[in-house]
Amino acid sequence: MKVTRNIPEQLVIENRPWVISLALVAGGLLFIGIGLSIFLSGELMGLVFMGLGLIPFGMLFAFARRTQVLFLGPEGKVIIRRRSLLGGSTIEHRIDEVSEAIVQSSTGDKGTTYRVALSFPHGQSAGIHPLTLVYDNFSDHRGMANIINSWLTAHRGE
Repeated sequence: MKVTRNIPEQLVIENRPWVISLALVAGGLLFIGIGLSIFLSGELMGLVFMGLGLIPFGMLFAFARRTQVLFLGPEGKVIIRRRSLLGGSTIEHRIDEVSEAIVQSSTGDKGTTYRVALSFPHGQSAGIHPLTLVYDNFSDHRGMANIINSWLTAHRGE
């Protein structure tokens, strides 16, 4: 996640998964290229490689999801926009219902991954709302939570 605007009236945070998207496209093209080469040399096995090359392109629909979070002070809103190749969604919350940004963690076989979430202790949006749907270890999640919390503190005039 990356801060694209941080002014007293507005904080904009974006997550654009370029690395994963480019890796999936490159992997898919590699398999399709190998398969085409094998197929053009007269082997039907090349069709299998070309078919396997389509799998990463299918994964783009699941993993290539752009997220934009807007903290709009004058409007009193937090807007979470998510866009994928299949469409998008927009969720709005009242900014005065956000208590803080927290870091969630998930531990698995390959280690611990993290994501930033907003805590809503009460109100219509009560609960924990993650900013991204997936956990990762590619960015400074604690730093991002601190930036959000600092902006919220300044916005509230505390």
